[in-house]
Amino acid sequence: MAYSVPHTANIPFTLADGKEIIIDGVVPHYGNRFSINLCSGPNYDSGDTALHFNPRLDQNEVVRTHNRGGWGHEEKHGGIPFYKGSPFEVKIVVRHHGYHIFVNNSLFCEFNHRIPKESVRYLYIHGDVTISRVAFVDVSYQITTLSRISHSLHTPPSPFPIVTPIQGGLVPGRTIVINGVPRHGASRFNVNLVCGPSFDANDVALHFDARFNYGNSHHTVVRTHKAGGAWGGEETHSPYFPFSHNVPFEILILVEHHGYKIAVNNQHFVEFNHRIQPLHRVNFLNIQGDVTVNSIKIF
Repeated sequence: MAYSVPHTANIPFTLADGKEIIIDGVVPHYGNRFSINLCSGPNYDSGDTALHFNPRLDQNEVVRTHNRGGWGHEEKHGGIPFYKGSPFEVKIVVRHHGYHIFVNNSLFCEFNHRIPKESVRYLYIHGDVTISRVAFVDVSYQITTLSRISHSLHTPPSPFPIVTPIQGGLVPGRTIVINGVPRHGASRFNVNLVCGPSFDANDVALHFDARFNYGNSHHTVVRTHKAGGAWGGEETHSPYFPFSHNVPFEILILVEHHGYKIAVNNQHFVEFNHRIQPLHRVNFLNIQGDVTVNSIKIF
């Protein structure tokens, strides 16, 4: 996917320690300068700019500064890690004292907060650059449940679910990526796309339930939905069981017009046709069970 530039994106959370913004792109062969900006308004002309990250290939430097009624002092040390015609990844990690900025997985610089991070509402990208991905990542969700397993067939273990909103609800093309590890001796864990904040009270558009050893289910992934308080038919066919105790996994859920495509560890696993629509009703992610969740990415 390519984004038109200038590109403005509303940041779906308030900036706080541990949250990340990731931009993938390419500097074209004709490119000289571009900028990545964290702003209070939709661009750097309509409000304060907390971070102006400005690679200048024509000067072999990357300028970092802010704007509050005028541009502030420029920081330029560190050289330039960008090259014409070459792809890059910029990851901005929010910390209490400032921003840690990584380029191609290496820490490039730090930039102390000059404007309160909580005032930032928009990402604004401008200049000579092609952008292929923008991701807003909240890696603060981490949970290990108790070992107690509920005996109700479709009631996940409690008391520690992860519940996070999906800003604007689902639309085709939206992607959810979950990285985690099943606990030692795990019986089951599940990933749920829910029409509201309550797994028990709201409809569930997708219930993806990985069962190592639960009731009569062994090494099975059950997929189903819930509408009006009633669970639908279960789908259990799959080419293999992709999870192991104490082994990290990545689940990717791609939303398409007809249903969900689900990959595990970069391998296509199953599809699940939409049973609940319109998609924008689906506005919460809920994860429960014997699992440690290390990161959730929704973009």
